[in-house]
Amino acid sequence: MQLMAVDELKEGMVLAQDVVSDAFVSIVTESTIVTHEIIAKLEKLDIEFVYVHSEMMTEEETAFSQVEPIFEKLDGKEALNYNYNKTVNKIKNIFNDLKFGVADIKSEMDGTLDPLLSGILHNNNILSSLRIMKYDDDYTLKHSLNVGLLSAMIGKWYGLNENQVADLSLAGTLHDIGKSKVPRYILNKPGELSSQEFGIAQQHAVYSYEILKESRGFSDDICEGVLYHHERFNGSGYPQGMKGKAIPLYARIIAVADVFDALTSDKVYQGKVSPFLAADILKSMSFEELDPEITNMFLKKIAEFYVGNKVLLNTGEEGEIIYLNKFSLTKPLIKIGEKFVDLSTKTDIKIKEVL
Repeated sequence: MQLMAVDELKEGMVLAQDVVSDAFVSIVTESTIVTHEIIAKLEKLDIEFVYVHSEMMTEEETAFSQVEPIFEKLDGKEALNYNYNKTVNKIKNIFNDLKFGVADIKSEMDGTLDPLLSGILHNNNILSSLRIMKYDDDYTLKHSLNVGLLSAMIGKWYGLNENQVADLSLAGTLHDIGKSKVPRYILNKPGELSSQEFGIAQQHAVYSYEILKESRGFSDDICEGVLYHHERFNGSGYPQGMKGKAIPLYARIIAVADVFDALTSDKVYQGKVSPFLAADILKSMSFEELDPEITNMFLKKIAEFYVGNKVLLNTGEEGEIIYLNKFSLTKPLIKIGEKFVDLSTKTDIKIKEVL
């Protein structure tokens, strides 16, 4: 590790420490690969020196960081994790930049999702991919990217073209960017929010929309997807209480991805639930709150991914999913040792965790 002047940085160098402002706010994170855009950002913020690793990335390593991830092969896990973490760090940098009012979100995000999105468009098993990817940091950052990737997958299943899927993934990834303007004590509060705090938190959708509009370069579809992702089919959502298919398509898709990832992720105020319990919750929400067509299509597709998976039951037993009941997708047939358990008839037995 060595200290280097910003004006001496070269593309391909790797930061060895977080770059922080005088106010101790992270500007660029450790392990970020130096690019012309990173150098320009540091210069704009009057950062004079940074720590970098002694050796630059080789051409082969740089290429590796940009390759399309191989979703199903063991040797593709590192590439997938690398691209995932690099993308989450990029989102983290954008959130931090917004605190200084200097974020050029469109140029920052251009091409950022491509390595992950390429894999999504050519491989249906998004859920196994998300289980591979690890990022031990702020929930909002990881959730943002997961929602972007899940939204892209839903868009593909729905029949959108590649440009629409790319826009949808961008909208999903940026849907919570307005949380950068919500006080952290509200975002990280372990208990229930007061009505006043909840009202402030709800403003994040409007803030997200305003940020993208001010940044320019984002289509109306992207901006509206971000603004209306908390609208609900029965009119119970916010910020405008829109109903049914008056809610833009991108927003209806992001809503499903948002709820599913929130339920299956650990948060400060709530632990995660199993994907099967999450699916039951989404199914119940499809009767009033979520678009039933999109929700049911999503549940059917994701259920197929779990055939062959090992699961932990609430009885403490471990088993394997061997068959899906098309009339009750969240209650499959489980093989435990030499016996078979049909969860559609054993209502007291539930899947606690996918292993």
